[in-house]
Amino acid sequence: MRQLFCTFFLLTWLTMCSWSITFAQDFHVGQPVILEATKPIGVPLHRNPAPSYLKHIPTGTSATIEQTAQNGQWLFLRLPNDDKAWVHKKYLKAGSSLPKPPAKPDLSLTAEGGEHEVWASRDQCETAVKQGSRMAAESTSKIRLATWNIRWFPIGQPTGQSEDHAEPTDLEWLICAIRWMQIDILAVQESLATPEATKAWDRIIASLNEQTGDTWRWYRQPCGRPEDHHVGLLWNDTRVALSQFESLWQFNARAQSAHNACTFGLRPGQYAWVKARESGGVDFHLIGLHLKSGPTVFAVEDRHNALNRIDEAIGPLLARDRDVIILGDFNTMGAGDWQSRDSELKNLRRKVAKEKPGFADLTLHPQCSHYFRGRGGWLDHVLVPQEMQEVTVTTVQVTGYCAVAGCERIRGNYPLAYRHLSDHCPVVLEIENTDKD
Repeated sequence: MRQLFCTFFLLTWLTMCSWSITFAQDFHVGQPVILEATKPIGVPLHRNPAPSYLKHIPTGTSATIEQTAQNGQWLFLRLPNDDKAWVHKKYLKAGSSLPKPPAKPDLSLTAEGGEHEVWASRDQCETAVKQGSRMAAESTSKIRLATWNIRWFPIGQPTGQSEDHAEPTDLEWLICAIRWMQIDILAVQESLATPEATKAWDRIIASLNEQTGDTWRWYRQPCGRPEDHHVGLLWNDTRVALSQFESLWQFNARAQSAHNACTFGLRPGQYAWVKARESGGVDFHLIGLHLKSGPTVFAVEDRHNALNRIDEAIGPLLARDRDVIILGDFNTMGAGDWQSRDSELKNLRRKVAKEKPGFADLTLHPQCSHYFRGRGGWLDHVLVPQEMQEVTVTTVQVTGYCAVAGCERIRGNYPLAYRHLSDHCPVVLEIENTDKD
């Protein structure tokens, strides 16, 4: 009898442990799941990894996980009809098959572990990169673009002003971060055109050339006063060729022609034609933006007027190629309150969807790219044509201290990356390196 009781106890304990292991298991990209509703209406889907209702689908629907967010609380799913949406993990059916993740994931799947180190300090970043850590595995089949507002590069803050949380740009840390992100093109905002800034970019280029063995190049829009903010492009010329640079005056809401593209200290769009070096590789038009900053009605109007000129700016480009990627700091901060900020974001999405050839404003993951007074905001955007076949994602990856903080409120001391790099965080887009048009 005692032996029977012990056997029963052992089996019960093993079963409970098995349940515990099953339900404690983390979900992972590529995993098939089944959804189960808690109400007759079905399972609610969301546009973003937060309450943002899209529609309901029937219970029992199968799906595949494409991304996770908020520490696995939200799952980005591909449905049987190829629709994609976010769902909270509580709607995962208890009996879903939970296969184990790959035993030897590639670098892109292990990047999150190195992300904290890269953005913790310059020394930790350099150690991680020397050990081979990268945000994504090197691949000739992908091209990686990013946008990053590098605050008042390279002085870190306006001349003659003192900001408690801003220091001059740590160039070595910046170089390390660029290497870790494994990017081919970086659209930069807030670079100065002073001799000090030119010298800093020369140093960055020389270091990247030496450390990567590739050839890197830098281009800064030519107009504007040296002490003003400029838009620029940094790229790995071994991987991609950039040419036909042009300042698109239309994106400066105060400009009336190419002759005054940088009037009122505002920035035109920075255009380049991009062609991958790989045979049969992707080509497209690229435009870097830095729209008017400021939480005022007048600033909102300037940003609105600049975007109203998209058709005028890119219309002549479409005859050559309808693939146009627009990315940068759109400063979608509203007029000083949350309601106007949300309204500006919604208006942006509606407007660009109607502009030829019809743009999608890709969702950020996680959903912030900038911090102000300890709170995350969405200022940086990546617009891609809805018809562009080389873009196969619906979200872009935010890294930097924003990703480390998970877009949660920052209290107390600001992260070192905020102080020594920027108040913005890099936003990264990966596209297929095959010309499909």
